[in-house]
Amino acid sequence: MRCFFNYLNIKGLALTMGYFRDWSLRWKSFLILLSLIFIPASTVSFLVYYQSNTILEKQVMERIEQHLWHIELNLLEVMSEMEELSSYIIYSEEFRQYMTLPFDEEGSDPEEMQQLQDHIRGFFTFHLNNKSYVNSATIEGENGVHLRLGERMSGDEHEWEAQSEQAHGRLVWTDPYLMTRGDWITEDFQVISLFRVINNLFDITEPIGHVRIRLNERELYAYMTNGYNNPNDEMVLLQKNGRVLSHQNSNLVGSLYPNQNLIEKVQTGASHFQYEEDGETYYAVAREVEGRDLHLVSTVNEDYILNESSGIRHTMQIIMIAAGVIGLIAFTGFMITIIRPITELTRETKRLEEGDFSAQVHVRSQDEIGQLGTRFNKAVTHIQYLIDTKYKLEIQNKESELKALQSHINPHFLYNTLDMIRWTARLEKASETGKSIEDLSKLFRISLSQGKLWIPLKDEMSYVQSYLELQKRRLGGLLSFSVHMEKDIEECHVLKLLLQPLVENCLKHGFLELDPAHNIKIRAFREHNSVYIDVIDNGVGLPIDVETFNHNLNQPSKNEDAYALRNIHERLENTCGSGYGLTALQSESGAHIRVTIPYQKHKGGDHS
Repeated sequence: MRCFFNYLNIKGLALTMGYFRDWSLRWKSFLILLSLIFIPASTVSFLVYYQSNTILEKQVMERIEQHLWHIELNLLEVMSEMEELSSYIIYSEEFRQYMTLPFDEEGSDPEEMQQLQDHIRGFFTFHLNNKSYVNSATIEGENGVHLRLGERMSGDEHEWEAQSEQAHGRLVWTDPYLMTRGDWITEDFQVISLFRVINNLFDITEPIGHVRIRLNERELYAYMTNGYNNPNDEMVLLQKNGRVLSHQNSNLVGSLYPNQNLIEKVQTGASHFQYEEDGETYYAVAREVEGRDLHLVSTVNEDYILNESSGIRHTMQIIMIAAGVIGLIAFTGFMITIIRPITELTRETKRLEEGDFSAQVHVRSQDEIGQLGTRFNKAVTHIQYLIDTKYKLEIQNKESELKALQSHINPHFLYNTLDMIRWTARLEKASETGKSIEDLSKLFRISLSQGKLWIPLKDEMSYVQSYLELQKRRLGGLLSFSVHMEKDIEECHVLKLLLQPLVENCLKHGFLELDPAHNIKIRAFREHNSVYIDVIDNGVGLPIDVETFNHNLNQPSKNEDAYALRNIHERLENTCGSGYGLTALQSESGAHIRVTIPYQKHKGGDHS
């Protein structure tokens, strides 16, 4: 099934390409322009916009993470200070005396108690004045002392007192709860308090007092987020159960966070997540407060990030509009300067095809298209001139040539005449003359060979043998030769007149004039799918070494003889392929040239 769909897709693509080839230049130009300008511009704009949004989102998340880290440090600093303060009370001699000495009883020392109380007030006054988030503190001793420090306020704290007593000296941080300040004009506000039972330093099972330190939730939020709060971000301090301990919206403090999806994400330990609320998407970063069962969460609306990238969107829109305008201008210019002249040239060419020789192209420029139009006009004029003047004369000349051809000697007449002379020589008992005429006849017959380019190897060997016979008679017996060929390669087809230039080169350059022992050996044999033909002489040898000769076969040369050999080599390479051609081999005396051709049987006809 998959192969079938792939076939349909390939076929559909092929049909589309076929239709595209048949479109007019206007539509092709429009599609190419769309592909080269609009599609790249829109693609680049989309990628830039997407990458910018991604980078901006990453930057916003990194900024939020940094802010949460600083807020966590501030929160831990506050909690650590308050816990250290309660620990100081445990180990301070003054605090222990103040909570254990007799008070309002016989034997008590009011002056000493007042002095201790003044020192404690001074100690707490320092913290109240230097830490805006510390609202008030209360110290109670088992001896009945009750010291209020900071603002005077009232509220129900029995639940936390009970939890503190059950903790037996461990720290108890409360949830946010309401307290009321003032006597005449009351005001309710949220506080987060630290409750702790103070045990006897020497007997930790014996409580000697209680301490509670109240933190103003609004001031605590302001201190935590000081310098790290973005008006577009929502920062919330949550307990594990989702209760809000601190938030920029005071109405949410002390209650469960309204979005249950966010609470679930925090409870699962997610640090980066998205959630939906009222149809809007929010990005959130959560951070667990180190060593506390608390979480800091900061959220930002997706619209804020999109608004931050509005400038990029505006820039991309400008780029798209600019690309459209540039593309429209380019398309218009292309239509006027390129398409319209080509369309006119096509129309006028069609008129010319229909025999209307008044077709002319309006030339508007001297560029290549203008020059093409000018040459078209000249060509039309010249064709008209040829038709009017030379065509009739050519017809007359052709008639004369046909008559003259009838009297020309054809190859058959030449063969028959040579045969007649050969038989006449035999009748007159001039056998050598007859043999020479027979060899010459073979040369003519194979040379012409009805215009064929490829002939059987046996014909090529017969041709070169006839050529050597004629050369032997010309040299007066100073030349000897031998021609050998394996039986099974007689029908291998070769290029016509392949060996004759090699033999002629041996006769022309291979032998000294006074050397009486001129010998040329030709042998043909087959190995695997190749046929090798060796032409070997006993002359002076090659003028250069074998490696240089073989290298020069592939180099241009102005030398006539070198050009002839190189021409044979190139013909074989071009027709048979790489690896075939001429090669010079090492020889103890004379020259040894090997011709390498592929073994293919001759089937008759012209294989050119």
